[in-house]
Amino acid sequence: MYELIDEYCWEKHKKVITFDYHKVSGLKNFAYWNLSRAIIPTPMHYHSNIIEMHCLVKGKRLCHVEDKSYNITGNEVFITFPTEMHSTGFVPQNPSEFYAFQVDLKNKDNLLGLNKEFSHALFDLLSGLKHRHLKLETSHIALLKKAFNLFSKGDKASTYSGVQYLCCFLFNVPNLEEISQDEISKRDIHIQKSIDYIEENYHSNIQLKDLAAAACLSLSRFKSKFKEEVGITPNEYITLRKIEYTKYELENGTMSITDIAFKAGFSSSNYFCSVFKKLSNCSPSEYRERFHLSHNKE
Repeated sequence: MYELIDEYCWEKHKKVITFDYHKVSGLKNFAYWNLSRAIIPTPMHYHSNIIEMHCLVKGKRLCHVEDKSYNITGNEVFITFPTEMHSTGFVPQNPSEFYAFQVDLKNKDNLLGLNKEFSHALFDLLSGLKHRHLKLETSHIALLKKAFNLFSKGDKASTYSGVQYLCCFLFNVPNLEEISQDEISKRDIHIQKSIDYIEENYHSNIQLKDLAAAACLSLSRFKSKFKEEVGITPNEYITLRKIEYTKYELENGTMSITDIAFKAGFSSSNYFCSVFKKLSNCSPSEYRERFHLSHNKE
């Protein structure tokens, strides 16, 4: 268990602006991730004096805090508080898009360059948050996008403007709606019907029009409603479900990889291997080998 401190990074899928670059008092890292493929999980770690927020635009993200697990989807924010041990579990992270930032609560007199009155107000607001899993609206994501884009320019004027957008987001956090674990299990009945259809037919070539019909919705309404409820598109969900099935077969069966690919409904073994590696960070054969090695050790 250790304290994790990210370094400055500017890659296609990961952009992290550190304090050394933005020099905004009380703000540590400000990051934007757009993962199109699985990456290795983040190990258990903590941050001293830091409150950290992950704001998902789309996709899914698994978060472990102490002994509890949370599934975060699009248009949701997940908060970890100072010194809390947290990680993203033990399996590769699914593709997702999110903004993340850290506010250092060590000095309450000078947060984000605010004067003493407003700095104390923000400190009290963040220190007094009672919930960690909250629902976001499109306007909240827009504030973070604008703030990060301004920070990215690197000049002082843009950074100062970016701080204003970030402050607008932060001062609105107490007004966000809490997401309870009970609410997570209550999915829209129409979307649940389409998910049931996927469960029964994921090995075949599912058409979106068939899913929409199962949900008793128009195609356009179904696609938007599905993403709103689940956090990813129907096609992305179908692909993830197929991969879940293939992992089960790789772990428990003796079928060849080619047979598994066709049984899961992939058009070819090569395409299956490409998708599997993108979402699991290893090939099907490597996954099978790692699983059995781990199982034998246990």
